[in-house]
Amino acid sequence: MSCFKSVTSQLASAALLLLSFNPLTGAIAQGTSSTSTTSPTEAYASRQYFYVGGEYVNTTAGHLFSNQMYVEKLTPQTASQPYPLVFIHGQAQSGTNWLNKPDGGAGWATYFLKEGYTVYIIDQTERARSAWNPTGGTAQSTYSAEIIEQRFTAPAVFNLWPQASLHTQWPGTGLMGDPIFDTYYASNVQFQADTIVQETKMQNAGAALLDKIGAAVLISHSQGGLMPWVIADVRPQLVKAIISIEPTGPPFIDEIFSVAPTRPYGLTDIPLTYHPAPDNLTVPLPTMTIPNNSSGLATCLIQAEPARQLVNFKNIPVLLETSEASYHAVYDDCTYQFLLQASVPAQRLKLADIGIHGNGHLHFMEKNSDQIAAVLDSWIKKTV
Repeated sequence: MSCFKSVTSQLASAALLLLSFNPLTGAIAQGTSSTSTTSPTEAYASRQYFYVGGEYVNTTAGHLFSNQMYVEKLTPQTASQPYPLVFIHGQAQSGTNWLNKPDGGAGWATYFLKEGYTVYIIDQTERARSAWNPTGGTAQSTYSAEIIEQRFTAPAVFNLWPQASLHTQWPGTGLMGDPIFDTYYASNVQFQADTIVQETKMQNAGAALLDKIGAAVLISHSQGGLMPWVIADVRPQLVKAIISIEPTGPPFIDEIFSVAPTRPYGLTDIPLTYHPAPDNLTVPLPTMTIPNNSSGLATCLIQAEPARQLVNFKNIPVLLETSEASYHAVYDDCTYQFLLQASVPAQRLKLADIGIHGNGHLHFMEKNSDQIAAVLDSWIKKTV
């Protein structure tokens, strides 16, 4: 992991860029200020949007189009990278996560456009601009402001896990009434509450997207981290790499906010392609416990040996990235151990190990977000 440290030190002081959409020209402009009050004047990129997947469903109110996924394409003036990036947001979020930060600074879309990547930003199915089918028999949910404060923006105030007190990078107080918090929370949206339904819909829509655009690198966050697993399993030849930023986990069980069995296929709630194939659908993957003797880290559940292999992932590099102060610092090591055991070519990146400190779960929105983006950019260029 030494290569990450050198890249980070070189780029840690890089200026933030501004992302702005001009509705008259249909262009994305990248400037050199981290505030939203400066007019950007350089590096225009074109913007398009389209939908993939979906089908007509017959309801008592007539035919509705359902299960489609919104995709926003941002193309830099000079596309110099061989493969585009597909950004997949997390629970209660939308593709706006990647555009601008709630403090007015530029988001990761701007950073990677400047590096010459074509960027695709999705809204997950039944989320935001990907319409929910109200006749589908499933429920929606959302996150309260209190959940956002406790888990994402002000964890040091509530101290619900051992690493929470290390959080320093969120701009502002992270509490209701702070203008940056209010701006961020206003962007939160409802989401499909049934994880099996959502993974199934996203697998279909994600496959349709890759069929349309070709091979790509998938960059996912949190609940969105479930989606590269299910998409790559059905389109392995079209996934060049996966950057999994604090994905939903750990395998088989929830931790911290609830402790309950879940994700019977280890990484996911819906089946993945294992070899040998599971022969018991009730318990598809027998488990064993790996104790953790380190303070503040979870005991892991992984597969009982001999472990079944994720055969469709054998040629897909995976980077599992975790920040210092997030609740994922407690258990992301378990996800990493599971990946290695299933013969996935995974690498582990803990931001604190390369000198990037104080970040929480939403670190792509935090004060040092471009420093983190530089590290991920370096990994992509070395790996893909």
